[in-house]
Amino acid sequence: MSKKSNPDELPSRSAQENTIYLLEYLKKHTDKEHPLKSISDVKKVFADWGLHLGSDNTIRDYYEKIADAYNLDEEQHPNPQSDWRIMYDGYAKLYGDVMDDEDVSGKDGSDEKSGSRVQYSNLYYVPEFSYEEIDALIEAVQLSRTLSAEETEHIISTLEDNFTSEYYRKGARRVCKINGKECCDRNVLRKNLLTIQQAITDGVQITYRFNGYNRDKKLAPMGDYKRYASPYYIVANDGRYYLMAANKAHKDEGAYIVRIDLMTEVEIPDRNEKAGKKGIPAIPKREVAGLPLEWDENFSMRHINMSYGAPISIKIRVKNRKKEDGCTPIDPVYTFLHDYFGDTYKFIEVDKNDPDYDIAKVRCTSFGMENFAMQYADRLEVLEPLDLREKIRNKAEALAKRYQD
Repeated sequence: MSKKSNPDELPSRSAQENTIYLLEYLKKHTDKEHPLKSISDVKKVFADWGLHLGSDNTIRDYYEKIADAYNLDEEQHPNPQSDWRIMYDGYAKLYGDVMDDEDVSGKDGSDEKSGSRVQYSNLYYVPEFSYEEIDALIEAVQLSRTLSAEETEHIISTLEDNFTSEYYRKGARRVCKINGKECCDRNVLRKNLLTIQQAITDGVQITYRFNGYNRDKKLAPMGDYKRYASPYYIVANDGRYYLMAANKAHKDEGAYIVRIDLMTEVEIPDRNEKAGKKGIPAIPKREVAGLPLEWDENFSMRHINMSYGAPISIKIRVKNRKKEDGCTPIDPVYTFLHDYFGDTYKFIEVDKNDPDYDIAKVRCTSFGMENFAMQYADRLEVLEPLDLREKIRNKAEALAKRYQD
């Protein structure tokens, strides 16, 4: 728009249009660290854009009505200040937490209190998500394997355009995705997730076919039958989705874990929404051996590589070369443990028989540790429990025999 020097000569807009203009301006051009200092500033900005939104008092009235619409409940009582979307000093003085006079006094050219009017200094829009939350959402979108590159870019652009201001600092956007090894059909995966989540919400069972990839790179069924399962938790781990479930025949052996991208024909049997029938009731959690009644956030660290079984305490030796004093490590070498166990591993002591090794403890499934110990055999040794140590020894001997020729 061309600039016009005299605001009184600019075309007028309807009250609805003005409200939208003023609200959208706040959303895109303010935040807590960059508020508008005065109503006069707002009027000048729109005049420079070729828009006349009325006098200072008119604009004040618009913002007061916008604030009421966002900050008051149905009975026109103020919501908690932490839930407000429109913030300015005068509104906080009237309806929010008690502020000191010096905190709401006009400053830096801000509006002064005049008669019954409140101060409109430090006016800004409080977004639905903090910038840190936007970063987390964008990261989650970028890492999702259910979205194409085009869908990912569209969602990120939508988040940035609708939920951030011009002061939001964009992070890395051109993250190169590695093609998912499972090369799953995204639409099938989404449908599976929705069906399973509905079953979990309703506390009912599902049926499905379990598949594997054949030499032609196609999914093929593992057995010509459908399986019943009581679903409990959907687990996202390392870019894949897993289902923690149980069935009637093996509930005493505990829950099992299945990859959702390998499931097809996922259905909720005996469901009739018109008749109000949700389906076949799931096995109660308390009847499944070792199944947590509430989700454990350390699950992936207790079940590395999504291994099944009950976690146990495991004592290990970790190769950690020391300086001449026999105590100070030469390099930090626990990265591989941290990648799998987070901060749940525990250093016990330096090995008394060989200072180039540490003694540590982790908590994990036996099956998971068998494969982990084989993978990192050059830097880790399992000491206890002895039956786990024996399993690893047998596996190592079988491997050595296979390669001896």
